Amino acid sequence: MTMLTSDQANMVVVVLVLISTVFSSFPTAVVADANFIAQVCQKAQMDGSQCVEVLSTDPRSFNATSYEDLASISLDIATSTCRDVAKGIHDEASKHDYRSAVGEILGKCGEYYDQAKYSLKDARESFDKRTYIKAMEEAVDAEDYADECEQAFSNANLTSIVAAQDERMRQRCVVAVDLLGLLVK
Repeated sequence: MTMLTSDQANMVVVVLVLISTVFSSFPTAVVADANFIAQVCQKAQMDGSQCVEVLSTDPRSFNATSYEDLASISLDIATSTCRDVAKGIHDEASKHDYRSAVGEILGKCGEYYDQAKYSLKDARESFDKRTYIKAMEEAVDAEDYADECEQAFSNANLTSIVAAQDERMRQRCVVAVDLLGLLVK
């Protein structure tokens, strides 16, 4: 009996997660495409299951045929997430007195996410020009803005009320950065 290496075991887990996602959402004909996604995620040297999970949120991923396709889709996912999180933070901020500690921090977080939207817009423009390193840097900047929001709560010794949204944004940006990285190797 042959033992699986750690990398092989991780790939098996990623493929199983992806296949279960595919079977619950799409016809069985896309299993081969699911394998492609799993292989690309594994090659990007990140948490393969997180990558698969993020890419599975956009059905276009299952029609992707190249690293570039998946990197582009992941950038779109990060951009969409950023817009959603920014709106949620602005909505949450409107529920608080802007002079309160939480209101002030939420205001800052709203500004951070507005900047993240610009960073992701710039990342898309760089991607479209095939300047992938620049696109990666701009996606990292967007990720940093989510971290800045969390840091603002931490600096004020407050529990973040938007931690889940910040983490969602961070994860989407990490996947985009890692997939963009495959294009510059």
